[in-house]
Amino acid sequence: MEHASVWKKILKLDKVDFPKFDECATKYKPNLEESHSREDRAIKFYGKAAAEAENPRVKEIFKAFVEVETDHLHLSEARLN
Repeated sequence: MEHASVWKKILKLDKVDFPKFDECATKYKPNLEESHSREDRAIKFYGKAAAEAENPRVKEIFKAFVEVETDHLHLSEARLN
């Protein structure tokens, strides 16, 4: 969600209300596996976007997102093992 807030500021978008969940998931490992998969997809997406970006500032932002997602990926790897 922190990435969404960055883009919201850059694009000057209105606030988005996200649904609230009352219950926590009870299955730990499948949730981590899904999270790991999302982080991996995000890294690939942001990496491709950084490579294709022509604007230096946009390229810098996407590279920063890759770093953040890579940290998240390492966290989920540590928890899965």
